[in-house]
This record gives sequence, structure tokens and C-alpha cells, in this order.
Amino acid sequence: MRASELAMLQTWRKPAKLFSDFNTLQFACVMSLVVFVLLVFFMTAPTRHRSVSTDLAKADHPVAMPWADREDALKVTITRDGIVFFRNERIDPVDLAQKIGDHLKDRTVERKVYIAADTQARWSNVKPVLDAVHQAGIVRVAFLVDQRRSAALHMKLAESGL
Repeated sequence: MRASELAMLQTWRKPAKLFSDFNTLQFACVMSLVVFVLLVFFMTAPTRHRSVSTDLAKADHPVAMPWADREDALKVTITRDGIVFFRNERIDPVDLAQKIGDHLKDRTVERKVYIAADTQARWSNVKPVLDAVHQAGIVRVAFLVDQRRSAALHMKLAESGL
């Protein structure tokens, strides 16, 4: 190559520029997808429940008991298998009276026991719990139930397709 050709080649070529363009449209799409996935995850993630799951008995005219949902409420749950929970702690019905008595030392605790018994629980599993509650000195006992829908409401829901 001659010197003139070399000089011409060097002037003809432009120096390389650094390509640093950031496309915000794709970035926004990816970020919105990430936010959507996180939103779906947190909406469908199982939450930690404060109580044991039971299938409660149905009642036509229940009385509202907002105090049963309090964290310091004396709540006893009896599962269909006969397992007894005091608050969220599994307990033997023999020790239940002592546990209730320990919690009654706090004067701010309501002197009422809420019992959530599964509809499939046997009476032979419920009776020792009631005896232990009475042995602890509690006379106010409430059974938690689900409200049964009236026949008229069932008809309306059936007509509307729900």
C-alpha cells in the first residue's frame, strides 16, 4: 500500500463511538412485569392464620362476638380429630383448666371462653373441654358458629348465578 492510500484510508474511517443508548420502553415493560408478578405472589401467598382451621356449625340467628377475634381472647378450638388447642397451642384437655387459670391472673382478660368446635367433633371430645372450663371458674362460655344463609338469600344467589 502506498502512503497516499494509507492516508486516505485513515481519513475515510471515522473513529468508533461508544454506543450507550438505553431503551426505556423495554425497561418499563420488564419492570411492570416484575411488579405484577410480585403483586400476584403476595396476594396469593398463604397467610399465617391466628387460629386453627375448623368447619364451624351453622346457625340461623347467631349473635355477633367481636371480642372472640381479640388476640388475648380465651379461645379453645376442637378439631374433628379431637385435638384441642388453647389459643394456638396444642394442649391436653386435662391441662386446660390450669392454662385458663394462668391467663385469668391478668385482670384485663375477658372472663369468657370462646369454643370453636368442628361440626365433625364428637361430644366425647367436647365434654372434657367444657368440664375444664368450668373447673377453671369460667361460667360464660360461647360457641362460635357460621351464619347460615336464609332460603330467600339462596334463591337470590341462584338467580344471579353466584
